[in-house]
Amino acid sequence: MASGSTIAIWGATGSPGKSSIALSVASELALAGHRVFLLDADNLSPSLNLLLGLTDHPAGIAAACRLASQGRFDLEQLERLSVALTTGRGEVVLMTGISDSERWPELSSERVGVILEVARSAFDFVVIDLASFLEAGLRPSLGGPDRSELTRDILASAEHVILICAADPVGVHRFLLALQSLGQIALTGEVLTVVNRLRKSVLGSGAKQQLAETLSRLAQLNVAAFIPDDPTTADLALRNSLPMAMGKRGSPAKQAIALFVRTHLLKTRSHLDARLAKLD
Repeated sequence: MASGSTIAIWGATGSPGKSSIALSVASELALAGHRVFLLDADNLSPSLNLLLGLTDHPAGIAAACRLASQGRFDLEQLERLSVALTTGRGEVVLMTGISDSERWPELSSERVGVILEVARSAFDFVVIDLASFLEAGLRPSLGGPDRSELTRDILASAEHVILICAADPVGVHRFLLALQSLGQIALTGEVLTVVNRLRKSVLGSGAKQQLAETLSRLAQLNVAAFIPDDPTTADLALRNSLPMAMGKRGSPAKQAIALFVRTHLLKTRSHLDARLAKLD
């Protein structure tokens, strides 16, 4: 039985571009010829269906969790409750999130764990978009799991954990504060920090070095990738309800995300990639 690699995508509150990166990473993996399952497990503010303009889509994770609790969830149900997104030569199978954030108690770690187990048996990569909320103590009035339990459990067990930090003073401040809660989780996988929407207009010509030094000094994190701010590509993707991976080849953001995926997730970085990284 195949065992797909789990990739958890997490970022602090304040819209650092977490869901867009999750969608782009999944799409780049699919473009590389891999079978990819993308799960919106954000129990606070799910948005992948909105990014893709999916107004009419299968029931998604809520229905999958109900079936999991009844012992009736399998690959056939996964495919029935998901939507297949064509990405050039590849395909991403997306299971959308809950329709109402108040339904978060339905997404227990045990139920979602069943979904992930089935997905890992059939896909090469399982990409999970997670909620930013990590603080413990928030439970439903009638008892049940802590709201952050699902996110914490997935982060702790994922083979790869991608941390998204917005490239501006407010985003960095929020990221550093959120890391205090993240530090309480025993991460077992590879941690990869991605700085998103990098632009010189905010931090000046030395923005990349300044951010790298700040995260290294204050959080002991090395930046795996800087994704340049590319509003033209981002706006076009949003307008057409497509991942940025389907944008123009010359898109700086698309190129940076593709390089990140090849280098850190697929481990297939070429001599040309190394040259491009030096020129960046």
